Amino acid sequence: MSFDSLFTLILGVLLVVVFPLLGARDFRVLLRRTSEGDANARVEFYKGILMWHWPLTMGLLGWWLLSGNTLASVGLVPVVERSQWVTIGIGAIVMAAQVGYLAMASRDSDKLSAIKEQMGETFSLAPQTPRESRLFDMVSITAGVCEEILYRGLLLATLVPLVGTWPAVAISSLIFGLGHAYQGIAGIVKTGLTGLVLAWFTVSSGSLFIAMVLHTVVDLTSGRMMGKAARMTPETA
Repeated sequence: MSFDSLFTLILGVLLVVVFPLLGARDFRVLLRRTSEGDANARVEFYKGILMWHWPLTMGLLGWWLLSGNTLASVGLVPVVERSQWVTIGIGAIVMAAQVGYLAMASRDSDKLSAIKEQMGETFSLAPQTPRESRLFDMVSITAGVCEEILYRGLLLATLVPLVGTWPAVAISSLIFGLGHAYQGIAGIVKTGLTGLVLAWFTVSSGSLFIAMVLHTVVDLTSGRMMGKAARMTPETA
């Protein structure tokens, strides 16, 4: 078996099978522990994400590079072309809209109450203490870097030669959604659509960095909004 075939097989098994199964298992453990009143449940859940995301991602990226591939092949290059500034501008607008919505929602108790109701079981993911908030910020940065390298970097790089650019974008976005299957059907659809947007930024700019920043900003702002909604009491609502 050639390197390309072996790498594609291992990456596919990890992202299509292992990640969704481990994510569902760890989330169920989190739900059980939080329902039992375990104060360290979220802290250990966040730490678990930090502990295995970085070594796995860097290991796969290192294997990719040691096999003769370049950083440019997975989009780890700066944006330098004049035409790419259009993509950067759109990304900046999206990020500004996300931050603006956070500022607006954070001052609106009705919106926070609605967010809390919509969270469902994912309420258990929301940081509720200063320590949890700091760790959640680290998880957001980790997701922005590691998930982009895995899904919009390595996965796209292996799929494009096989099926073409836009089919690869669609497939990678579907796999990205499946990686969040623990959030239910709605979570798969939401993250899958988010994956489409991030993949478009990557393909349009030729760089992974725009998607990394956008992904991180979305997770950071969402975490803060979820945390504030989770900490609401009937009196504050």
